[in-house]
Amino acid sequence: MLKAVIFDLDGTVLDTLPDLNNCMNAALKAYGCPAITLAQTRSYVGNGGLLYATRALPSEKRAQAEYFYKEVYCPIHVGCKNEHTHPFPLEGDCFAALKRAGLKLAVVTNKSQAAADVLGATLLKEYGFDTIFGNRPGFGVKPDPASTLFVLKELGVSPREAVFVGDGETDIQTAKNAGMRSVSVLWGYRSKEQLLAAGAERFAENFLQLKDILLEMQ
Repeated sequence: MLKAVIFDLDGTVLDTLPDLNNCMNAALKAYGCPAITLAQTRSYVGNGGLLYATRALPSEKRAQAEYFYKEVYCPIHVGCKNEHTHPFPLEGDCFAALKRAGLKLAVVTNKSQAAADVLGATLLKEYGFDTIFGNRPGFGVKPDPASTLFVLKELGVSPREAVFVGDGETDIQTAKNAGMRSVSVLWGYRSKEQLLAAGAERFAENFLQLKDILLEMQ
């Protein structure tokens, strides 16, 4: 029986790609590095901010990635006003239907907790997620299942009673590592071919379809 749904954030619940690109380019400019394209950002994100920063830096500066990420990129990202970030069509209706069905809803993201909290207090506030768990000290980034298992324990739900919804390969692997089922969405930052190669088995083309899939899993 399905009791909880855990959602990825970037590319699944919110289209954050333009702001992620803008924040990284502002940080790169401050660090004396060339900008990256939106397409590059699409391919670089999904494995946490540190790896995103590492991929964005020129090869000769990648040894400085941790400093660049913590001291340059993170302050810019946390301070972002998210002016170009927006929800996907029909997601509010989906979340409302899932909550009416008695399901617990959570977000587990590789985005820093500080940046996730900003979105939790603004664009995500109306959806009433039970918890929004970002990258925190002591927890590995997805596909490490530690944060997901922590959230499930907090919700009082076993992995078999939950499903992980995401747009990336990392989300599929996180679900497998946590002993959960997963649904891959096709409106995010990876193609169906990439998701199939990562082992995806269930797909949703939009939030209306996702709602039906999840309610059928109850």
